[in-house]
Amino acid sequence: MKKFVFLIVLMLLCTVSLFAQEEDQPLYILMEFMSVSDDMNGDYQEVEQFWSKIHQQRVADNNIIGWDLWAMNPGGTEQGSQYFTVTLFSSMAAMFEGIPGGKFDEYLQNAYPNLSDKERDEMMEKTLKSRDMAHQVYCKEINTTSGDFDMELGTVLVMDIMKQEHDSYEKVENEIFKPWHQQMVDEGKKGAWGLLRVILPAGSQAVGTHITYSMYKDYSQLANFWEGDNGDMDLTTSLAVQKALKTRDWRGVEMARLVMKVR
Repeated sequence: MKKFVFLIVLMLLCTVSLFAQEEDQPLYILMEFMSVSDDMNGDYQEVEQFWSKIHQQRVADNNIIGWDLWAMNPGGTEQGSQYFTVTLFSSMAAMFEGIPGGKFDEYLQNAYPNLSDKERDEMMEKTLKSRDMAHQVYCKEINTTSGDFDMELGTVLVMDIMKQEHDSYEKVENEIFKPWHQQMVDEGKKGAWGLLRVILPAGSQAVGTHITYSMYKDYSQLANFWEGDNGDMDLTTSLAVQKALKTRDWRGVEMARLVMKVR
């Protein structure tokens, strides 16, 4: 299911935005999905820890807003990607460019001033061997709930992959579904909710065009939400929801846990 879903897609938040950008600041998101075998899991963790210090230099240089590593659940080797990274940008151009030409050596030197050429080559080789970068996805965040949710390590993310089937899809998410999610946030039943538009991949063969995400502080809050009573809708709202559901095709659900974070 993961391989099918992520042929086109994704993610991710919060003051409240999934990724804690300034209010009204556009947020562009590069998601990179990694396939990691069981025997390379330790090496992969070491690799991402190494790269996290380079991403800190990118944040300091205003090249990116932040970077995250998420572990997917379930994460079996036969299910496609086991991890994905999220890199946050303030513009579409910056997202498409990535690390500006000539800047990588500067970031590496600042992060590891005493790193030898041999150590550098060994880490680059380990980076290549520890994972297969299965998919890249470009997204833009369209809307989020408000609140004071802090996306700490251990935060759980649930993503619903949607394919728009009517031009009013974003409108109904914002006007019909967002108020209900805001109520759940205000009542402490979830941390945050948001809507992402997939920029690329695109086209008729793309699996999804949008992602809605919900954040939970931990697995307990998620379980309580899924098993709990999350309120009744009045007749008018219920009818509006039934009509709104026809504007999209719900393609799948994915879950992940935050394991590294750079801001």
